[in-house]
Amino acid sequence: MDKLRGYIQPYKGLPVSIYVIFFAAIVNNMGNFVGPFLTMFLTYRVGINVGMVGIIVACNAGLGMLGAMIGGKLIDQIGRKKILIIFRTLAGIGYGTCAFVESPLIITSILMFSSFFGGFSQPVYGTIITDITDGEERKSAFSLHYMAINIGYSVGPLLAGFLYKNYLMWLFLGDALTTFLSIALVAIFVPETLPDKDEIMESQSKTYEKAEEGNLLSILIKRPTLLMFSFIIVIYFIVFSQFNFGLSLQIGDVFGDNGATLFGVLMTVNAVMCSIFTVVVNSATKDFKSSFNIAVGGILYMIGFGMIAFINSFWLFVVSTIIWTIGEILVATNTSVYIANHTPITHRGRFNAVFPIIRKLGFIIGPMMAGAYVKYSGIKSLWILIGALSLVGSIMMYRLYIMDIRKEDVKVI
Repeated sequence: MDKLRGYIQPYKGLPVSIYVIFFAAIVNNMGNFVGPFLTMFLTYRVGINVGMVGIIVACNAGLGMLGAMIGGKLIDQIGRKKILIIFRTLAGIGYGTCAFVESPLIITSILMFSSFFGGFSQPVYGTIITDITDGEERKSAFSLHYMAINIGYSVGPLLAGFLYKNYLMWLFLGDALTTFLSIALVAIFVPETLPDKDEIMESQSKTYEKAEEGNLLSILIKRPTLLMFSFIIVIYFIVFSQFNFGLSLQIGDVFGDNGATLFGVLMTVNAVMCSIFTVVVNSATKDFKSSFNIAVGGILYMIGFGMIAFINSFWLFVVSTIIWTIGEILVATNTSVYIANHTPITHRGRFNAVFPIIRKLGFIIGPMMAGAYVKYSGIKSLWILIGALSLVGSIMMYRLYIMDIRKEDVKVI
């Protein structure tokens, strides 16, 4: 019982807004019905050919990223809540409207606009969490938010699958209603957190979060640690993208016809651990710097993914999944903390918009690189390369950790 209290302790006493965002994120991600089934819906229900569906889905993702970039700047200039309420409401209206439309062209157009408008509000939660937390609170808050996302995504696709098969109209209406509910929670219970002039002035005493003038690129150039971090994160997510691409190929190669079922079991192990075990990982690592934790996460990636080159037993694949999932938890929660701790108070929205895009670069490059490598070298040897990349990323991250320590020591002197 005492150990359980110890795990829960870091999550006690956080600002009320953090708990509201926790529930809002669960509701919003649990109701993310349309996204996972968009390809199936456009192909089998609307009747669009597969080639065109691929283009539509890619454009949909691109519009979401563009919306996030524009939204990040507006969040810094206009306010967090206003952008969330306006643009997420527009996205929800779009999803709800699709329930009553039959024209493929109109449905596709509405879905694209919804993705674009939804992108505007994507950086809001991370920005609010950064605004109202500091130090150990910030780690716990981002850890809680990460759990909320995973809880929502664990349940959402199951509900969406049922609705898609039996009540297609409610696939869209359900997405819209949960969107509106999550908006209402934030609108009613979370105050505006856009920093005022006094807070911006106070930030000048902080090493990394002090206010800056200029665009995103100029800020990155002024802060070489953030620039280096961006590069490292791409490496990390090239590695992590193999949980979906390379691992599915490996399981299919080893287990043949049973591969799909066993791969599903591994994904369930991953989802359950991310939803539940995050509390334990956060409690065990709360006293360490986020940069150090990310470096440790890279070592766990090296072990968890690297060992796949040498195993054939399914239970060893489970062990591998447990190891790299702990690495995932460390990297995902501490990446958000590192960005928050190194972002100017004046540019929080923009940085919370751009770093998810940088992470997506890893998911774009990873499968392409792995596919080309496997074609000539085989699936087994891929994991040696992935393990080596993990080690390189971890060493670079540890170097950033040392740089941060030295900079803080100089400031103290």
